Amino acid sequence: PATNEAMFAVMMGRLDDLDDLLLRDVSPRDAWAGITAEHVMRREIARELQHHANGLYKIDQEAATADEKETDIRLRSTASDHEAVVELKLADGRTARDMRDALKDQLVTKYMAAETSRSGCLMVTLAKDRKWDHPDGGSQIGFDDLVTLLRQEATRIVDSLGGTLRLHVHALDLRPRLPTE
Repeated sequence: PATNEAMFAVMMGRLDDLDDLLLRDVSPRDAWAGITAEHVMRREIARELQHHANGLYKIDQEAATADEKETDIRLRSTASDHEAVVELKLADGRTARDMRDALKDQLVTKYMAAETSRSGCLMVTLAKDRKWDHPDGGSQIGFDDLVTLLRQEATRIVDSLGGTLRLHVHALDLRPRLPTE
């Protein structure tokens, strides 16, 4: 990938690969659901992203930006200086406001400032049933509503910046999909 758009497309394809992995017979869903430390989850996701790199990118974890801010995961193109940034949040222990604010304050402002880093993703994982207080109204929302809220905020940010970057919110629901028989 030699453009921000191409880097974003590669990142989106790899995120789809993660979703597919969670549906396979060899799914790490149960193992990942037991992870309570963000740095351990970051390593697991980075390992899977590296496994699917196909020579298109290299993976960095906790790499420092020019402002000495550390990104969770970067997919660095092997064909150019372009990269996609993934910020990881374990939703089990976070507030909706914290995750919403991370989109602009952390991901966009700190990690996507460089012209070659204009592709980003806030990845949220959930391992247990829970509700969050809506950051604007205080009503209780579930995971689907949280993801919708975060995606709406991502769209608002992209629009406010005139479409100069690509931003995605990706949810990994690690709860059991089906009841046991």
